[in-house]
Amino acid sequence: MIRASIRYFALVMAMLAAVTVKAVWEGGKWVLRSVRDSLRPPVGAGADIEGAFDTIAAKAEAATAAVPVPAAESPVAAKPVPAPIPLDPILARGRIAEKFAHDMMTIDDEPSTEGLDEAAAAWLNSLNAAELLKLDQHGAHRIGSHMAGLRLIEGLPLTPTMTEYRSALCAAAQVTPEQRASVKEHEETLRRVIDELLEEDPMRYAPAM
Repeated sequence: MIRASIRYFALVMAMLAAVTVKAVWEGGKWVLRSVRDSLRPPVGAGADIEGAFDTIAAKAEAATAAVPVPAAESPVAAKPVPAPIPLDPILARGRIAEKFAHDMMTIDDEPSTEGLDEAAAAWLNSLNAAELLKLDQHGAHRIGSHMAGLRLIEGLPLTPTMTEYRSALCAAAQVTPEQRASVKEHEETLRRVIDELLEEDPMRYAPAM
């Protein structure tokens, strides 16, 4: 682009150089007039001028190409991407419990309590068929509300908290004297029955060697 402009300018200058002033007899007297000898620049001189301007144009283009042009910045600033909103914990627990009940009532998928704490998982596994059916009839948010103790579903047992669950486990691990006496009595009864069977037919009930 620059080279073409300079070349055009050189040609114009050469054409202007070709214009001469001559004396012309006009109206009975001598008058100075500008006369163009030719529309083309003189051979040799015009070529030298054009070559010189070609050299200047080439240097100008090289200098222009060496200067980095900053990228145009967008007038509209990019909006930051908002962080994803975390799922409501009540709804999240309700969805897991709802799917668990559905999978227990069908053969679509293997029931899973992944994502729930130990207390909620134990509560789900303790429900009978009627309770699972009742659970499956409610939406995830209502189930989650029941598990959180906010809106209870009639006919369903309460979901224990982790503290209540650990207390129940400790209570189940405790053995009262009455329970120990009952277990001991059952063991003695079972042993007496085995002894009587061995006396009646020792070959049949004898342990295999």
